[in-house]
Amino acid sequence: MKGSSRCRPGQQTFMEQVRECRDKGYLLSSKKIGSGAFSKVYLAYATQERMRHNPKLSSDLQGKRHAMVAIKIVSMAEAPVEFSQKFLPREISSLNATYKHLNVVQLYETYQNSQRSYLVLELAARGDLLEYINTVSELRGRPGLEEVEARRLFWQLVSAVAHCHSAGIVHRDLKCENILLDDRGLLKLTDFGFANHSGCKNALLSTFCGSVAYTAPEILMSRKYSGQQADLWSLGVILYAMVTGKLPFKERQPHRMLHRMRRGPTFRPGLSPECQDLIHSLLQLCPHARLDLQQVATHPWMLPATHTLFHNVLGGVTPEKTMDSKFPAARELGMDLGPSGPLLQLQRPQRPATRPTSVFGVPKLSEAHLRRGTASAELELCGSHFETADLQ
Repeated sequence: MKGSSRCRPGQQTFMEQVRECRDKGYLLSSKKIGSGAFSKVYLAYATQERMRHNPKLSSDLQGKRHAMVAIKIVSMAEAPVEFSQKFLPREISSLNATYKHLNVVQLYETYQNSQRSYLVLELAARGDLLEYINTVSELRGRPGLEEVEARRLFWQLVSAVAHCHSAGIVHRDLKCENILLDDRGLLKLTDFGFANHSGCKNALLSTFCGSVAYTAPEILMSRKYSGQQADLWSLGVILYAMVTGKLPFKERQPHRMLHRMRRGPTFRPGLSPECQDLIHSLLQLCPHARLDLQQVATHPWMLPATHTLFHNVLGGVTPEKTMDSKFPAARELGMDLGPSGPLLQLQRPQRPATRPTSVFGVPKLSEAHLRRGTASAELELCGSHFETADLQ
């Protein structure tokens, strides 16, 4: 009886959420696909009536040929004031500012009451990049992705980040866990809780945020930093993780992490010199020495990506016909379209004191993938700084 009574408040809350979603035109399922410090994310279905009244939703779901969405429900009672008044609005604002890019998770709408805030998000049902790297590594019997697959995914990530930067948005929490894959194998950048919107390109920031394994050294040294240059460092870490199956620098303590960063990354035998050069060019201790996004997009390792990407992902449609609508960041980038070791799985980095196989190589939709389908990781207070909480 005691166990039954303990379940009742949670069941009652869930039924309230079901009713509130139904009132807005969404059928909330009981399948939880993500969670954070102050939120839960559920698989849901948009009704035909709701799609008639929401152009964003209808246009996107018609292309997907399904009615599934992810609804992130934030408990305003559990969330601290700074989260509800600063970080959640910042996430919503960033998603609105980056709307309609193929490689950024779409926010369809939001609604709220005194108890909860609801974010209706695009469903990316095949899990995150970390899971994908580990799955492919196991299938291959060696760590990391093939370079051609890493290139395909990394191109999409660069496109997404370039789109964000062109809109004045710096992400500040780029990591494998915040990069999702949809049922077509397309990459989707998510979790804009740490994002910062600045109209000034050279504005310097001071907030310590992110995961130590992906965080730029200038942030670990508590210096003011450029959000764009910090994102570039994180891109280097992510590319290294893609092609090696592990993180380049892994220490719990920031001072030890800085020591490893100064030594630089090591590479497994067989990795192309061009890929190694791109990673080295992003993982530069001096922020100004890092390649910018246009230089990344035109790097020799990246150049085979454009036509291969469009052939594999878009079914042979030529880049010239789809670039502006599907990959606007290529125009923004100024693109002209005419320590090796045993098999190691990437581990989710400890909380801080942290360059494709083709689309048909993506593992099929699984129960584990659905559990982690989409949504932003949450923020939680810890000591004197914010950190990201892993989705469980």
